[in-house]
Amino acid sequence: MLTKTSASGARAALDRLRRSGLAPREYLHEVSALVRRTVPHDVSGWMTLDPDTMLATGTLEAQKSPELDRALWRNELLQDGDVHKLAELARRPSPVTAMSQLDAASAANSPRVQQILRPAGIGDGLRVMLRANGSTWGHAGIYRELGARAFHPDERAFLAAIADDIAEGLRRSLSRRPEPGAAVLVPGVVAFDAQGRIVSATAEASRGMALMPGDVTSTLYAVAIGASRHDRASARVRLTDGRWLLLQGGRMHGAANESPHVTVSLMPATRSDLTSLLLRLHGLSARQRGVAELLISGLRTDEIAAHLHISPHTLHDHVKAIFTKLGVKGRAELMALA
Repeated sequence: MLTKTSASGARAALDRLRRSGLAPREYLHEVSALVRRTVPHDVSGWMTLDPDTMLATGTLEAQKSPELDRALWRNELLQDGDVHKLAELARRPSPVTAMSQLDAASAANSPRVQQILRPAGIGDGLRVMLRANGSTWGHAGIYRELGARAFHPDERAFLAAIADDIAEGLRRSLSRRPEPGAAVLVPGVVAFDAQGRIVSATAEASRGMALMPGDVTSTLYAVAIGASRHDRASARVRLTDGRWLLLQGGRMHGAANESPHVTVSLMPATRSDLTSLLLRLHGLSARQRGVAELLISGLRTDEIAAHLHISPHTLHDHVKAIFTKLGVKGRAELMALA
């Protein structure tokens, strides 16, 4: 039973974790253990997400099987009309959604519930969206076995109360600057068959995969499944050394009687791939991101003010706030940071 004392202690511990400076994988490992002690459960998975595509950029902490993880991604990306999809959950006011709150008809008609979770021995489950500064940086699935009690409203309320704090710590962790002196990343390609199995990878791709955090195969699998459905899919992955990799999935069409295969390219992320993402990671508002991108593009301040239809004084306030959040003293340092 969740008590005020245990909830208070967990929040204090989370506050220390938030300011610890841990890398994303270590941070989510500690957060997962903290949540497990406070809200006991049997199976869970914690991952980072690309806020633009809602694809995994690393399953960083998991007690669930790889097979269950892949089945959930197939449902997420290939099964239309099911309940509790990430894109829909990210728009809900509450960051926590419980399976036990589904009505009987929705649960009975859900392939996710009836074909994946129930056969895996899972009863109640929670999906926790990790949102900070208006962007979704991660997600947790927390489950109890069939026959165990459902998550209590107090437990759901506790997780809802700390979700944004967890997300803020994750945002800070993801925004840490890369380690200096890393070897140059060279583009590589991974090929998947029609069943989503890796059949080959270039040496360059293997070197990039060695730097990816968490369950690398699951991260690539999600991009491949997304591309198999929509022809193209992408995700930006923060590597263990702090650099960023762009995963770009695409369908390969052969003879008419052949099932299309999918390749996932692993490429060093360019400035254009990352500018908006990194500005969000550093806590800039939507307006501040727009101003910062125009500053980086080289426009003069009077041109930026005219473009945005704001006064020079208002623009000055935005620029000052941007420099403060990014820890730079002027446009030259902003350009260098970008």
